[in-house]
Amino acid sequence: MAFNKVIGQNLAITILRKQLESDRLSHAYLFLGEQGVGKDIAAFEFAKAINCQEKNTDACDQCISCRKADNQNHPDIIEIKPDGKWIKIDQIRQLQREILYKPYESRWKIYLIHQADCLNLEAANSLLKILEEPPRYAIIILVLDSIENILPTILSRCQLVRFRLLPDELIKQELISNYKLSMEKSQLITSLAAGRYKTAVQLVEDEERLAEREEMIELILSLKNSEQVIVFESAERLLEYAAKISQTLELFLLWYRDLLLVKLNQLESLVNADYRDKLTEEAERYSVEEIEEIIRIVQNTNNVIKKYNVNLQLTLEVMLLKLSKLGR
Repeated sequence: MAFNKVIGQNLAITILRKQLESDRLSHAYLFLGEQGVGKDIAAFEFAKAINCQEKNTDACDQCISCRKADNQNHPDIIEIKPDGKWIKIDQIRQLQREILYKPYESRWKIYLIHQADCLNLEAANSLLKILEEPPRYAIIILVLDSIENILPTILSRCQLVRFRLLPDELIKQELISNYKLSMEKSQLITSLAAGRYKTAVQLVEDEERLAEREEMIELILSLKNSEQVIVFESAERLLEYAAKISQTLELFLLWYRDLLLVKLNQLESLVNADYRDKLTEEAERYSVEEIEEIIRIVQNTNNVIKKYNVNLQLTLEVMLLKLSKLGR
């Protein structure tokens, strides 16, 4: 049924089914796992199942409650997402006002807060007050990639449900079965997805993302011994992907991770396996320490972009200038 839409998260789904079966639901859940592993789908299906009129361990997808949820017009299932980079205080204040009203047509009133690690401090403190004394009919589900930026006091008031990275073999077989991909292409996409089935599906359905990988590799290779003008031109190219810059920088990290694996003679674990010869050639230009430093620079840049309202062009220029000076 509906939980079948969640691939490879058997432990998490078993925990949720037992909660539903026992009818001993928590008033707050925290669904934790990396982006693309299925936690958002699981949270939505869990919300549907809680208010399903026909079943008690899953959503039936047929009753009026399930159909309304699927059509995004269920009055008692409310989703909150970041407004820009953050979930802001006004969004939580609205939740605070609305949660005082009992469910319109269901037993439970459910709030799904996606990317809850994007709560700004004011919003987080306001949410904490709600979690301290939630109405008996309310359930709040926080969905987030990392607990690094969540208040410990919020964490302590939620039931934690972890979502793991998926085995490569499972993703590969799902791609072959559902999309009839060749073994070679399914292996490449599985490697790029790095344990995240949703990411793998996006790569299958959007050919431009694979083309973007090739463009980023070309950009990385152009940085060696570059003059500043080349670096600035490269930053301009990166700005074309401003709307999804964090995902784009992940492609940088995958490339340099592969370089590190080549240096450590672990070729069987390469993500960009179709570039093995080029990776082997490029690895000669770097020491292990230099590659590790590059990875730190890209990770730090990505974290800064996610957390702060920075000048994106300047931030990317600084990163690329640093990268261009490393290696021989």
